[in-house]
Formats: sequence, structure tokens, C-alpha cells
Amino acid sequence: MYVQLICKDRNQKEKDELYQVLGAIAHRENVQIEERKDVVEMDVCPQGKILVYEEDRDVILTANTRHAGAGFHAFCVDIFMDVQEELDGEFELIDDLEFDKDGNFHRLHHLYEDELEYLRGNLVRREPVFYKNYLYDSTYFLPMEKENQIATPIGYIDKKEFIDLEPHELMDQFYVWNQWDMDGFYYKNAALTLLAKEGYGPYILMNDHTIKMANTICDYLEIAHEKDPKLTLPVKIYKEYISILDRQDRLKDAKEMEQEVFQYRLQEVYHLFENVKVVALGACERGYDPSTQSLCLMSPRTQEHEWDYLIQASKDPSILSYGEELESIEPVNYQGKSLWLKTFNEEGLIFTEAILKKMEEVLYFHCTLSNEKDVPYITQCIKESDFVSMD
Repeated sequence: MYVQLICKDRNQKEKDELYQVLGAIAHRENVQIEERKDVVEMDVCPQGKILVYEEDRDVILTANTRHAGAGFHAFCVDIFMDVQEELDGEFELIDDLEFDKDGNFHRLHHLYEDELEYLRGNLVRREPVFYKNYLYDSTYFLPMEKENQIATPIGYIDKKEFIDLEPHELMDQFYVWNQWDMDGFYYKNAALTLLAKEGYGPYILMNDHTIKMANTICDYLEIAHEKDPKLTLPVKIYKEYISILDRQDRLKDAKEMEQEVFQYRLQEVYHLFENVKVVALGACERGYDPSTQSLCLMSPRTQEHEWDYLIQASKDPSILSYGEELESIEPVNYQGKSLWLKTFNEEGLIFTEAILKKMEEVLYFHCTLSNEKDVPYITQCIKESDFVSMD
């Protein structure tokens, strides 16, 4: 499910004109447009963005619409058609769902129902997609498995209910944008999705990204209330957010929703890395060390420079400082995995290192802790980490 517009054979002047048109469209549609290295991104909704990049003399606009829904797909087709109307030159519009040919939104909506039915079958059978990122357009975590529950982009759902509901009844659990217009319900959906995906709770002020996400969540809820005052909303969480952000309360007369609100990042999640899933709190700051090809997860914090632990995981044993000591101890078996683990104290610092092995797969951990009280937690995170098939 994607839409692509190829703007062919453009000189620099024509490319500049194209970017000006895109900027005007972004302003008109009230969406953010930002240049990031060699790619321009238009952030349209929490599950969908339009990417713009160049290949020689061609400029390509492309969007993966699988996660956002039929509304986003239709939006992208409309935007790409607007570009063709505003500019001269040769274009090639590719729409794998052929909405560009008939403009039939009802048919388009049914295609997303069919896609959801296909996904449901895979999740129930625990096909490989179950262990990968099937939830979001772009993220590096997957909620941990819960017995008799299925993770959706806005929270867990009972497995029996997940199986029994009709596809159209599940749409709002999986897609942000299910109608043509950005109505109040769309903005409520957007807020719930962003809460589940990027809700940092008490760690809102951790960095620029977490602050931006929190403000966007509040913006979505305020717009939803303005468009439809009868909508029930997550008012309690909204008030927690505006208190930390020092924002004005614009939902004073809004009613609290009965539906449970999920913030996956306030729980332990699988941090996906190659064919590895490393368990840690979802709010951890993620980094990557190219020299050791290692995933780095720093504990979330409410104050600058405050941290409790740093988890480093890699398939490269060079990250270990105490490799020989680890290999000299007897491993323990845990859920089909062999684990060598030991904690070391050196000059006031605490280090926990481990080797996790499952069949032919091996993962190495080097963890730095500021307080010994967190050793049991880090130990359990290492034990729960695992490998997944790349098939």
C-alpha cells in the first residue's frame, strides 16, 4: 500500500519550484515539512509521512500508506495530483490501490478492511509478522507479549474480541485515518496512537523529541475537542501532560473516556535490533554505536544529566570488559537460552555483563549502573531478551 509520484528530468530551477510548491501545500494543509539530510519529510499524521528525495534529475515523492489508513492514502493521491496541476513537466503517478483512477473512497476503505483481515490471521497464527514491527509506520520497539491479548497501535485488545470483531469494527484500533476528512474523531485517534507510540509520561521533559511529542498529543486532543465537543477524551492524562508542560487547560468541559489509555513506553518493551529483541523500559533513549555495532539504551530521566543505567547490546564480543571472567562461570538456562552473567564493582562504578546464547545465536551485554539496586532489574531485562527469525 503506497503512493509514488516521479517528477521526471528536472533542472535545478525546476526542482526549486517543486520544493516551493510542496512548502505551500504543507502550509495549506497545516502539516510539518522538514529537510533531513538528503530527504525532505512531510509529517502528515502519526502513522504517515511523505518522503521527497532526488535520484539524478528525478524528484520522487513517496508514501507508505499501510499503517495510517484509507484517509491518508487518499490524501497522498490528492496532494500528488495537486503537484501535477501546479507544475509543468513529465510525471508518473503510481498508486498500487488505483484510487487515482476512480476516486472511490468506499472501495479504498474496503481494501484496508481486507488488509486488516489478512493481518489478523497472521497475528492469530503467530506468523513471523507477530514478532516484528506490524504496529507503526516507523519505530524500533514492539510491545511485549501478554497472555490472551494482542497489541494494537492504540493498546492491547483481548484475543477473543480481536478474533470475533468484524474488520470494520477493528479499523480504529489499527488505523488513524479511516474517514475522508480530518474530523474530531481523526484527531482523537491521532492522539491515542501517539500516546501509545510516543507517550513518555513523567519523562516528557527528557529531550526535544519527548517535549515535541507531548505537545503534539495535547494539540491533537484540543483540536478534537474543538471540532466535536461531545467526544470523550483522555482528559486525566491530558491534564498530567499540560501540568508538566505548563500549558493552558483547553479541555475544561470535556468528558473522560471509558476506554483504557495505553502508553507502551511506560512499560517494558522489545527494542528491535537486527534479529534481536532487547527488553528494557520503552522510554529509554536509544542510540547506536557503529564502532561496535551495538544498541545503546539509556534509562529515562526527569532531570537533565540524571540517569540510572546504560544497556549496551551487541553481537560483537569486544564490548565486554570481563569476557574471560564470564566464560569461566557456569551458565544458567532460562526459557531455552543459556546465560552467563556477572556483576562487577570497579572504582565506584557498577557493571553487569552477560552472554546470551540460543542455538547458534549469541548476544553480548555491557551495562553500566549508577546504583546497585538496579542490578536485579537489569538482570531480568537481559534474561527476557531474545532472538527472532528473520524469515
